[in-house]
Amino acid sequence: MPTLNIQGHKVQVDDVFLSMTPGQQNAAVDEIAKSLPGAPASSAGGVSDAAKTGIAKAQELMKLSEEERRKLLPPADPNTGQPAGVPAFAPGVPGYNRLTGEIDGDDAVSKIRTASGGILEGIPIVGPMIRGGVDRAAAATIAAMNGEKYDDVMRRIEAGTEAEKSMNPKLDTAAQVTGAVAGTIPALAAAPEAFGIGATTKLGKYAVPAITGGLMNGADSAVRSGGDLNKAGLGAGVGFATGLAAPFLAPLAGRGVKAIADKIQLNSIAKALGLDKSATKVLADAVRQDAVEPGALSQLGENGMLMDLGPNLRQTAGAIAATPGEGKAIVRNAIGARDADANWRIRSSINETLGEAPTPSRIIDRANRNQQYLAPLYREALREAAPVDAAPIARYLDAEAQTLRGDAQKGIQRVRSMLDYVPTPQEIEQARATGQPVPSGLVTDAETLLNTRHAIDDLLQTAQGTNHVNALTTARQAVDDELAASVPGIKEVDAKYAELARQKEAVQRGQTVLSSGREAPRPDELADEVRQGALPQGLQVGPSAVPLRLREGARAEIERIVGTKANDRVALQQIIKGEGDWNRARLSSLFGSDKAKAIIDLLDRERLFNDTSNIVTRNSETAARIAARDAIDGGRSSGFGVREGFIAGGARGATRAAATRSVERVIDALSNGGNEKAISDMARSLTGGPQQSAVLDALMRAGQGSRLQQSQIDRVARALLLGGGNAASRP
Repeated sequence: MPTLNIQGHKVQVDDVFLSMTPGQQNAAVDEIAKSLPGAPASSAGGVSDAAKTGIAKAQELMKLSEEERRKLLPPADPNTGQPAGVPAFAPGVPGYNRLTGEIDGDDAVSKIRTASGGILEGIPIVGPMIRGGVDRAAAATIAAMNGEKYDDVMRRIEAGTEAEKSMNPKLDTAAQVTGAVAGTIPALAAAPEAFGIGATTKLGKYAVPAITGGLMNGADSAVRSGGDLNKAGLGAGVGFATGLAAPFLAPLAGRGVKAIADKIQLNSIAKALGLDKSATKVLADAVRQDAVEPGALSQLGENGMLMDLGPNLRQTAGAIAATPGEGKAIVRNAIGARDADANWRIRSSINETLGEAPTPSRIIDRANRNQQYLAPLYREALREAAPVDAAPIARYLDAEAQTLRGDAQKGIQRVRSMLDYVPTPQEIEQARATGQPVPSGLVTDAETLLNTRHAIDDLLQTAQGTNHVNALTTARQAVDDELAASVPGIKEVDAKYAELARQKEAVQRGQTVLSSGREAPRPDELADEVRQGALPQGLQVGPSAVPLRLREGARAEIERIVGTKANDRVALQQIIKGEGDWNRARLSSLFGSDKAKAIIDLLDRERLFNDTSNIVTRNSETAARIAARDAIDGGRSSGFGVREGFIAGGARGATRAAATRSVERVIDALSNGGNEKAISDMARSLTGGPQQSAVLDALMRAGQGSRLQQSQIDRVARALLLGGGNAASRP
C-alpha cells in the first residue's frame, strides 16, 4: 500500500484516500499530523469542516472490508487506468511528490528549476514579479489540465519552490546574483550616464552612480519586503555604498582582468610559435609599437624580413646582433647574405621588368649604316631627274644676305656659293684652248643640288643662335622643294632617311629623361613626345620607331646608373625614383604604369633593406662600444643620454642618443632573460623563414592583447558590484 511521509513518520494510505479530492487529502494529512507523537496541540475549533467530513468518511470506510471498499470505487477509466473521476497523475512541481510529500532536492530537474527561477527572481526590482508571473501561469495551466483548484496548485508550487531553495541554497544564491548582474547590464547599456560612465565631472563620475545604486537597491528591497521601510533603507544604503565604490573598483578590476586575459593569450601564442614567453613579448611589443599593418610583409617580397617592418623591430634585431651567442650569428649572417645578393637582385629584377638593356652607340651606328644603305635608292631616283632651276633659290638667298648680319649672313652666303656652277678642269682647259669663256652660272644638276642640301644639314649641326638656325632651315626648305619638283621618288627615300635620323635623336633624348637638369623634359612634355613621335613623318608608311628608341635610351641610362650605383642603394633609389613624382610619371609614359610601379617598388625595397642593414650594424657597433665603456669604468659611468646627445650634436645627436638608449633597454631585457635559446628563436623569427607571415599575424594578435575591452570589463564590474550588492542585501 502507498505511504505518506508526514513529519518523519511513515503512514500507510489506501484507495479510499486516493479517491478523495486534493482538498480533502490535504485536510486529512493535516489532521493525521496533529495526532502523531510530538505534534503541537491544536486549539479548539481549529479543525475545518472539510477536514471533519473527510475524517468521518475515512473512519466509516475503514470499518468495511477490503472487498467492500473496492465495490464502492467507481469503475476504472480505460484510457488512464484510474477510477472514474480521478485525474491521471501529473506532477505539478519537478522533484516534488504530491502523494508522499517528499522533496528530491538533488534531482537534476529540481536544480535546473532552482537555477532558472533564481535568475529570473534575481533581476532587480521586477524579478519577483517576473518569477511570480511564471509560477502563476504554471499553476493556471496545471489547474486547467487536472481539474484542480488554482489556489491549491499555487500553494503546492510555492511550497515546492521553497523546498528546492532550501535543498540548493548555494545554487539559488549564485543564480540570484547572476540574475541581478544580468538585469543591471542592460540598464548600464541603455543609460551609461546614470552609472557615471563617460562622465567628465567628479559629480557625475562619483555621486551619480552612488545615487543610482541607492535608488535602485532601495526600490528592489522595498518590492521584495512588501514595503518594509527598514529593509528598503538598508538596501538603499548598500546600493549607495556599492555605487560609490564602483568608479574606483571597476577600473581596477577591468585592468586586472584585461592583464590576465592578455597574459593567457600571450602564453598561448608563445606556445603555438614555439618561442619563450619573454621573447614573444619583446617581439609583440615591437610589432605593436611599429604599428605594423596586415600584409606589410608580403609587400617586401620574398627577401623581406620581420626586422624590416619598423624601427623597433630593427632596434631589436640590432640588440640581438650585439648580444654574444647564436642569435648574433643568425642576424648578421642573414643581413650579410641579403646584402651580398643586392646587385644581382636589382639587375635581374630590372631585366625581368624592362628587358635587357641596349647599348646606345650600337643603335646609332646601326642607324648610320642604314642611312648609307639608302645611297643606291638616291642614285636610282636621280637617274630619272630633270634639270633643276636654282635661280629662284639664288635670288632668295641674295636678298637674305643683304639684310642678315653675323653668323646668319655668313651661313646664307655659304649656301648661296654652293649654288654657283664650278667648272671642271677639263672645261677650263677646253675654254682656254678655244678662246671661249669658262662655263659659269647656277647649277642645273639634281645630284649637285642634293649634295647642297646635305651640306646645309651639316651646317645646321653646328649652327649657333636662333637667327642662324632659322636662316639655314629656310634655305634648306627651298632646296628641298626644288628637289621634290625635279626628282620623282626622292621624297620617299628622304622619308626613310629622316626616320633613321629621328630614331638617333630619340636614343639621345631617352638618356636624358630621368635627369634632374633643365634639359630633361617635364612629364607632360615627355608624354607629348611619345605620342607625337609615333606619328609617321612626310611620306613614311606606318608608325615611327621614335617611342621605341626613347624607351631604349631610358633603359640604357637606367643600366648605366645601376652599373655605377648598385652598391649604393640609397643613391640608386634617389637617382632613378627622384625626389618628387616626375620620374615615376616619366617611367609610366615610357614603360607603362605597372612596370614603372614595379621598378619604383623594387628600389624602395632595396633602400629599406639597406637602411635595415645599416641600423643593425650601427646598433651592434654602438652596443659594443657601450660594453667596452662599461668594461673600462666598471659600469659606473652615467651614460650618454638624450640631453647629452642634444648638447653635443643638436637634434641628430639627440636622435642617436635615444636610439642608443633603446638598444640598451632591449639588450638588458634579453640579457636579464638569461635564455640563449629564446634569443636564438627571436633571431630566426626576425630574419625570415617559410612561416614569417603566420608568425607576424600571431605577434600582431599578441601585441593587440585579448579581445576583451577594458571598457566592457569595466561595465561588467560595475554591474557585478551593483547587482551583487543588491542580491547580498535582499531581505
